[in-house]
Amino acid sequence: MKNSIQQDRTSHLDKQVTRREFLGKAASIGGLLLLNWNGSGFASSLETILSKQDCSGQIHRNGGLVFLPGHGKLFVASDFHTRYADFEMWLERTRIVERLRNGDDVYGLIVGDVVDRKPGDIYAEDDGDTRIIERIREIQNSLDEQGDRFLYIQGNHENRCVSIYEKLITEEAMTPLNQQEVVKNLFSGDRGSYYQQFNFVSRMNDDRYQYLKELPVAVITENGIVGIHAGPSRSLSYPKDIINLNETVIDEILWSRPVEVRKDGYDTSDLSTFLTRMNDSILVVSGHTPLRYLPEELIRDNVGDYGGQQIILATSYGSEPAEKAFLALDLKTAYESTSELRAGEEIRLLESPLNSV
Repeated sequence: MKNSIQQDRTSHLDKQVTRREFLGKAASIGGLLLLNWNGSGFASSLETILSKQDCSGQIHRNGGLVFLPGHGKLFVASDFHTRYADFEMWLERTRIVERLRNGDDVYGLIVGDVVDRKPGDIYAEDDGDTRIIERIREIQNSLDEQGDRFLYIQGNHENRCVSIYEKLITEEAMTPLNQQEVVKNLFSGDRGSYYQQFNFVSRMNDDRYQYLKELPVAVITENGIVGIHAGPSRSLSYPKDIINLNETVIDEILWSRPVEVRKDGYDTSDLSTFLTRMNDSILVVSGHTPLRYLPEELIRDNVGDYGGQQIILATSYGSEPAEKAFLALDLKTAYESTSELRAGEEIRLLESPLNSV
């Protein structure tokens, strides 16, 4: 690959330095400095260890973690993977944009994996991920402070696309002018089948890169809900590990699957320990694992239900053999287990006209 772009490396040297500087600044923001959510309202010290008081009153962000207070309704979706039509249907069913515009006490949360067309997905839309991202940003930017309530956290696909994009710029001298050639070489190389999973890199630009890199990676609520993309981290000791973006912890919460799916996966004991360390929380809400991977006994009411402590959600891609579902959670309610999340109430079907809530 490097030989094919050697001439470009020389001719665009000045531009390459500028882009490296850009990447370096973005990396320092991601690991060491407080990231402002949508440019406002989340200033607090990275040295603060989470306490119950941190979650009271209003939404705020500390590093990689967003805190939601004990009031309002939270609508949760997952894994759109370029399916813009499903994303728009979720907006319609929840009326989340209209409610935010009206100043209602509501929140929207997408727990990652908006990007990347999945191989063989007949419902994927070629540029659906770019359209979803731009729509999310438009919602966040057009609603002033209410836009902060529309949350999008990293999934493993956002995270990996960011790292691949960085690598192509710093090691392969990728620029906007040669991007398609560099990505084509990547996809046809020795590990091409692996990299093709992360095809959003062909649609990434510097602006989208910076936006995705600065996304938070987890949400925690005052009533004991932890929103992450995948599963618990065995390496986590305190919420501060997420606040400070500990690389091992972030990797685990973005990629892990239950032991019933992967031999090295987490079990219910790992889940309980993680929740205890996450400020004695009660439930994990996630996506990532397609429901067809789960044993039949772990699927009920169109979601994965793991150990009474985790809901595995599939709002779009990965819902088969169940129906596409999203959550409508009351942040004033202390749910003691997943069994308290009921079909037609907290668990809603995306494609049912009765889902407007």
